[in-house]
Amino acid sequence: MPLKITIRPFEKRDVAKKVEWINDPRNNRFLHYDLPLEYDKTVQWLERNAGRTDRVDDVIEADGVPVGLIGLLSIDRKNGKAEFYISMGENDYKGRGVATRASGLMLEYAFRTLRLRKVYLYTEKDNLSAQKLFERLGFRQEGLLRSDVLSRTGYADRYAYGLTLFSWLRKSDRTPLYELESFEGNRIFIKREDMIPYSFGGNKARKAALFFREIDGGDYDTVVTYGSGHSNHCRVVANMAAARGMKCLLIGPEESSDETSNSRLCRLFGAEQTFVPVKEVHDTIENTLASLREAGKKPYFIPGGGHGDIGTEAYVECYDEIRSFEEENRVFFDRIFLASGTGTTQAGLVAGMLMDGDRRRVEGISIARPNPRGRDVIRESVKSYLVSRGFGADEEEIDRAVIFRDGYIGEGYGKADPAVAACARRALTEYGIPLDLTYTGKAFYGMRETLRRENVRGETILFLHTGGTPLFFDDMKLF
Repeated sequence: MPLKITIRPFEKRDVAKKVEWINDPRNNRFLHYDLPLEYDKTVQWLERNAGRTDRVDDVIEADGVPVGLIGLLSIDRKNGKAEFYISMGENDYKGRGVATRASGLMLEYAFRTLRLRKVYLYTEKDNLSAQKLFERLGFRQEGLLRSDVLSRTGYADRYAYGLTLFSWLRKSDRTPLYELESFEGNRIFIKREDMIPYSFGGNKARKAALFFREIDGGDYDTVVTYGSGHSNHCRVVANMAAARGMKCLLIGPEESSDETSNSRLCRLFGAEQTFVPVKEVHDTIENTLASLREAGKKPYFIPGGGHGDIGTEAYVECYDEIRSFEEENRVFFDRIFLASGTGTTQAGLVAGMLMDGDRRRVEGISIARPNPRGRDVIRESVKSYLVSRGFGADEEEIDRAVIFRDGYIGEGYGKADPAVAACARRALTEYGIPLDLTYTGKAFYGMRETLRRENVRGETILFLHTGGTPLFFDDMKLF
């Protein structure tokens, strides 16, 4: 049974525990107190701060047991901001999701009750576990403060982190996740990324939001990206560019340039589409970017499918959503299945799993690429992301974690398969869920066939619906 996490005001009865926690060497490496903390001086501190409205000092309780401290400092109502802090005291409760859930309660209070616009914090550069927690909560690094604070070993560098109200609202607005069916003795759940509320949703919408956050923060006037006529990625990028009044250029392989609802939507958004033989795509992209720069334009290139660390980051965040659902609903997914194309969606889930120390199977169903190429791309994406975040990238551990199934590609990318079509028709009829035949239909069919062929029984499975609704309507004639 999950722990019940609450926060309440710090009281005099908590002084002894605070003194014990802060003086514990297991807790105070990154804390900046005059040690040892003394009981009488802590009582005086409490009395001095009684009635103050510019700070909040609370105690974290797990099933009614005090386990740590949390609060807000320097509450600035005029500018709508405050500094956040948290310190777990009871070591038996660390690593059990307590800090994450308690932090969520404090942020809820900061943004909804105090109506702050921003919460910020500082953490020493070497405090990787704290940085992982804060980034899971949605905080983003805003700068490095060199030699910023005196520690017991000298002056330490600290990162400044910030979380705005807008980012918090987007972070807390998770896509639906619910139980779908029982299949071959397994419980099947589904997470509806297709219900991200932008441009028909999907994993490409989640990724593009992060790319455009970087675009919005820079000096760019044109967006260039790569994708086929079926590409959900191109549709979402074209939509986001049009919303900003930015020029959008789409370059793709003519071998898969057939007319689809996605390609029609790209034209509706005013994007310029160029299709060339696949062997010429790279040079065409490079020449296009060079021509734009020569013309005085400031282009931003988004790799096809949102490939790269930014795209991977989007699905590390999604993995955090999945973990939060598990904690809240007392469930654990033994396997996560998804459609795997350019690979960053699967890479993000795998990276999130490795960073959390979880043991489960994240199984990508290839929609185009065969092994070993498909698997290698995901492996490299996982490694790149982990290195960029300062985590170890053990090659053998990554190898074990990347499961890429290429047995359901059929006749190739965007090619319909009668068995996949029958599976998609059943999903629509029985559950009201649209699955296209290029991406999600293949993955859902591949998941069911894998469970059946490998005689998997008694497991709890999550299927990640990565979107593709416009393509679903193109495919209806095949149902």
